[in-house]
Amino acid sequence: MNEYTEINNLILRHLKQEITPEETATLNAWVEESEQNRQFFNRINNTPALMAEVKALSEGKKIDLDAAWARVKAVGWGQPISDGPAKVITIKWWQYAVAMAVLLMATTVTYVLQQANKTTPKPAVVQTTPHDAVPKTNKAYLTLENGKTIVLDSLQSGLLATQGTTKVMREQDGVISYSSSKAAEQKLIYNTITVPRGSDVVYLQLSDGSKVWLNAASSIRYPVAFSEEERKVEVTGEAYFEVTPSNSPKGGGLKQRFIVSKGNMNVTVLGTRFNVNSYENEENIKVTLLEGSVKVQHERVERIIKPGEQAVVDGAKINVVSDVDLEQVMAWKDGKFLFDNTDLAAIMRQIERWYNVEVNYQGDVLKQGITLTGEISRYNNASQVLELLEATRLLDFTIDSKGITVKSTDVQQ
Repeated sequence: MNEYTEINNLILRHLKQEITPEETATLNAWVEESEQNRQFFNRINNTPALMAEVKALSEGKKIDLDAAWARVKAVGWGQPISDGPAKVITIKWWQYAVAMAVLLMATTVTYVLQQANKTTPKPAVVQTTPHDAVPKTNKAYLTLENGKTIVLDSLQSGLLATQGTTKVMREQDGVISYSSSKAAEQKLIYNTITVPRGSDVVYLQLSDGSKVWLNAASSIRYPVAFSEEERKVEVTGEAYFEVTPSNSPKGGGLKQRFIVSKGNMNVTVLGTRFNVNSYENEENIKVTLLEGSVKVQHERVERIIKPGEQAVVDGAKINVVSDVDLEQVMAWKDGKFLFDNTDLAAIMRQIERWYNVEVNYQGDVLKQGITLTGEISRYNNASQVLELLEATRLLDFTIDSKGITVKSTDVQQ
């Protein structure tokens, strides 16, 4: 399988939401290889090309494939990337993603990739303001037991460090992984990964095989090899976990529990998939379960939640919310901003963390109860995301050296 065929297949699987975490890491590595790759991938994520034809196909109608391909080229696919501004358009294209892949992408992605490879990289598509915020810088760092820090962006694949009997590796796809020898550690040795504001998502594989994704403005402290009693990690910010079941050394069919701690709040699991949002500037800690079962405990209160439910830690109470929009909760891990009647302040807090900017509000804009709905890739510049929000005609945004200023459209200049 050549490079273009492999990337083609990964993009198709991404569009159909069938891509695995390992495949996502490979695709992200390809996106980062060049500005050309990034621009192309952003176009696929944000261009509603040929939606009418795709919808027609999904309804069993016949369409003209040659005409469809002509429309693809008309929106710029397969052509040299220009310096002009790009339009930010939001359409819930995932409803037709499978049809789109079958109809268009299978015949066009490989062609476009090959054409892009022949084209000299050009400046970014979007004409940014002098103070525009660019996403996805890699500023995350690893802190070892002895206090030494390693900036992850500067690393090649291979051995990073040896902690006791555990090897710390950076894999070719960028994953930070831990592998322990069979000999038990004499004492727990802790490492910490910190993902500052403005940094890309970091993917970590713990020594027991459990997987962790860290959002911007987040951190995780964890033993390089777990004890026999329990597996416990500490988080700040937001993290998504896929916990591998582990048998207890005590035997008898018992499972070794996995605990995620944030202050006085603990999430206890055996093997499951869940998201923890514990940012200090959010009103509550939210634990959302995708698969399995978890127990959320805060001081003397505890609740067990089921898949599709969310535990909201509110002071001394834990409230359980049913029928949670899991796609919206996990949008950060999938490289998207996804808003569904989302409060303006909550949206801007996401933007602050991702782009590492300060947000200022003019007048009483936060008191107006504005909620917004839309979707766009997080790998666009901040100006493109703000253009999407401005399309509501409710808000005006300004980006300058002091950050982003938000005001309602009825505020006088």
